[in-house]
Amino acid sequence: MITLPNEIVILISAGIGFLVTNGLKSLFPKWDISGVAAQITVALVTCVVALANQGLAFIPTQYHQIVVTVFTLLVSILGAYGVHYSLNKQRSPLG
Repeated sequence: MITLPNEIVILISAGIGFLVTNGLKSLFPKWDISGVAAQITVALVTCVVALANQGLAFIPTQYHQIVVTVFTLLVSILGAYGVHYSLNKQRSPLG
């Protein structure tokens, strides 16, 4: 059975956490909602990852290697983008 790679689960978790935290901060600017945001984020991440893994369970076994290769390519591209972004951010301007 195919499951989402850990790197993609972490990316989903970070994205949902960012959206939930900023969404609640914009709705309730004067309240401290960090505990509530964490609980909502955990619930949403669990639901999204479980739903994605259940969807991947419907893939026929003859296509498992193709799907794993696509996930590996996706993780590699995202990792390369992260390294490129980090290096460009740390680079000091020549002058």
